[in-house]
Amino acid sequence: MIRLPSALPLTLFLLALAFGSTAQLDPGEAKTPVQSGHHILLHTALHMPWGELAERFGTANTVGIGWRRTATSRWRYGVQYRFQTGADVREPGLLSNLIDPNGHIVDNEGRIALLTPQQRGTLLLATVGRQWPLDAHRPETGLLVELGAGFWEHKVHFQNRGNRITQLDDPHLRGYDRLSGGWVLVPRAGFEYHSPNGQARFQVGLEALLGRIRPSRSWNADTGMADEGIRRDHALGLFASWILRLKARSTSVDYTY
Repeated sequence: MIRLPSALPLTLFLLALAFGSTAQLDPGEAKTPVQSGHHILLHTALHMPWGELAERFGTANTVGIGWRRTATSRWRYGVQYRFQTGADVREPGLLSNLIDPNGHIVDNEGRIALLTPQQRGTLLLATVGRQWPLDAHRPETGLLVELGAGFWEHKVHFQNRGNRITQLDDPHLRGYDRLSGGWVLVPRAGFEYHSPNGQARFQVGLEALLGRIRPSRSWNADTGMADEGIRRDHALGLFASWILRLKARSTSVDYTY
């Protein structure tokens, strides 16, 4: 299990913000003003867990969509929704009361069940950040620093390949899925690129998930115990986003013949 100081990603974020705020372009260069506007962002990310999250899940990925408003001052704010999936479930004692002496889980028909535990999760975030250009003539390309805050929920999902198991149907499933949710901070730093012709816009960088999560289930049926207290679920990973600029449709009509 990987253990890192929980404040490290946030510290790096603040250092990047302090560094960026002191960055200056050459006073002699003519600056091209940045355009304000609205953007749609298509997100993807790959995260490696640490802390208590690494005891339950392995590497996971997220995909999602976001909206942001960029101001001429280079500040931007927005919202994001992300869906999280992972194939590595490490939860101790998971389904232990359903496993027979041969190490199998048997379905309602007496057959060996083809059951695969997976990670599922969602993140809903509000974001604020700033961008610093590297070139006075390309104001939308440069370093970026952002901070997201919002809600994070995750659970164990059981991929069942046609085997009916009563214990894993509602409402019994709630005793096995380890549903948990709570607040999360998402500091991120990276690079944003806008091509001169406007055909390519994207961002890449590093981000962390710093969650303060509470168990949502009062009892785990397989272990006969309840999860209690605050979970410190953290992850560190790489993100990338494709950026779509929203433009208002022109209503003007050219009557020149």
